[in-house]
Amino acid sequence: MTPPDSPAARIYPPQPFVVALAAWAVPGFGYALVGQRTRGVIVGITVVLLFVAGLLIGGIRSLEVPMAKREEVQVRELERGGVPDPREPRMAFGDEVRGKPWSIAQFFNGPIAFVAGYFSVRAGTVDPSTRQTPGVESHARVNEIAVLYTAVAGMLNLLAIIDSAHRAGRLLETP
Repeated sequence: MTPPDSPAARIYPPQPFVVALAAWAVPGFGYALVGQRTRGVIVGITVVLLFVAGLLIGGIRSLEVPMAKREEVQVRELERGGVPDPREPRMAFGDEVRGKPWSIAQFFNGPIAFVAGYFSVRAGTVDPSTRQTPGVESHARVNEIAVLYTAVAGMLNLLAIIDSAHRAGRLLETP
């Protein structure tokens, strides 16, 4: 049996950067790392349900991934034999993100947003034989509400990332 005051028995709290990265990767996991499992489970379930509710409201295409080509651009390229039009304006990544600022908030949902973004791009890819996309894009208020839900989920997770990392830093301060 190890004495309680020995170095082998001392539990070192995680570094705030590790907690922040874990909280981004799995919503609520940062709280679990600092010993607040119930809070972590509640935050994790809330963030994921809010994100999924947004996808259920507006469909997978409500996630507009920066640098993904719009349907109209893809159809025009198919009409030219798959060759992009040199006159077509090409936006830089920063300009794309500034044009879709909610994608920043959606990024904070973690890897689930990347997986959903992949399926959003796939659902928005034009089939060369039919010249249509397999997924339907939502419009008007339905799309706005879906984007809002997914962005609010990301902002909620950002708050949880900051809070859990701060709590990890406070654990490091205590002797």
